[in-house]
Amino acid sequence: MRVTAHDVAEAAGVSRSAVSRAFTEGASIAPEKRQRILSIASMLGYQPNRIARGLSGRRTGLVALVFGRVSSPYEAWLLDHLSQAIRARGKWPLLLSAFPEGELDGALAHALSYQVDGAIVAAGSVSRTLAERCAALGAPIVMVGRILDGVAVDAVCCDNALGMRQLVELLVSEGRHRIAWIGGKAEAFSNVERQAGLLEALSGWGLEPWARRVADYSVEGGMLQALALLTADERPDAILCGNDAMALGAISAARRLGLGVPEEIAIAGFDDIPAAAWEPYLLTTVCNPVAETAAQALRLLEQRIDDGARPHEVVRLTPRLVRRRSA
Repeated sequence: MRVTAHDVAEAAGVSRSAVSRAFTEGASIAPEKRQRILSIASMLGYQPNRIARGLSGRRTGLVALVFGRVSSPYEAWLLDHLSQAIRARGKWPLLLSAFPEGELDGALAHALSYQVDGAIVAAGSVSRTLAERCAALGAPIVMVGRILDGVAVDAVCCDNALGMRQLVELLVSEGRHRIAWIGGKAEAFSNVERQAGLLEALSGWGLEPWARRVADYSVEGGMLQALALLTADERPDAILCGNDAMALGAISAARRLGLGVPEEIAIAGFDDIPAAAWEPYLLTTVCNPVAETAAQALRLLEQRIDDGARPHEVVRLTPRLVRRRSA
C-alpha cells in the first residue's frame, strides 16, 4: 500500500500541512521540525506527490515533451538529448505522443491537469495546426524544429537553407552536376526549408535538380527511391537526401546495384545522426546541432517560466558541413 502524507503526519504527530511545508523549499517551518518529518518520511518510504503539489499552484518540475512519431533516428536522438537536459536541471520529462494527430487535444489536456511547468514541442514532427494549437495554450511553450510565422512563441530551429547551400557547394565543386533530390513529406517544415535551400543553391550554379523523389524520412523509403533513380536509363551522379536516414538507405541501394560510393554516385544527408559516422556508411552530411538545440530550448523555456511577459525569441542554429567518405 502506498504511504501517504497523512501517514507521515500521524507518525510524526504533526498536521498534514506541516508535512507539505517540510517538502516545500522555502516554506515556513522550523528546521528541526522539518528534519524530523523528513526522517520519518524516509523511514516510512514516503515520496511526495509532485502532481498533487502542482494542482495547488506550485511548480512541479514536470516538463512536457510533445512529439509526433519518434521512430526516426533524429527524433529519437533529439528526444534523448532533451530528456537528459531536463533531468540535468533537476526536472522530469513527461512525454506526450501527438500521433495520431487527433489525440493531441486530449494528451495536452491530460498533461495540463498534471500542471506541467511548461512544454517543448518538437514542432517539426507535428502539423502546423497542432503546433499553433500548442502555442495558443498560453502556457510556457518552446517550439523546436519549426518557426511559426505570425505566432508569438519561442522557437529553436536549424538554418536549413544554409545547410543545403553547404552541401550543394561541396558537390558542385567536386564536379557533380546531375544532383537528384529525395525529400520528405511535403508539409514537413524541414522539407519545405531544405528543398527551397536546395533549389536556390542549385540555381546559383545555373543548375536544376536532376530528378525529385519523395520518401517518408525512413531508411527503407530512401532505399526505394534511390533504387528508382539509380536504375533509370540516365542516372544522377549525386543524390541529396532530406535527412540522414534516407541517405543511409540510398547508400544501401547503390551497394545493392554494385555502384561505387562516391566514385560512381555521391550521396549526402542532413542532421549528422550517430549512425552517419558508422564505418559501413561514413555519410557526408550537415550537422543539425542537437545538443545545442536541447540547451537553447531549455534556456528559452526557463526564461519564459520565470518571465511570461518577456519578448519572444527565435534562435536559428548554424549547421556545419561534415565531410566523410560518401561524397
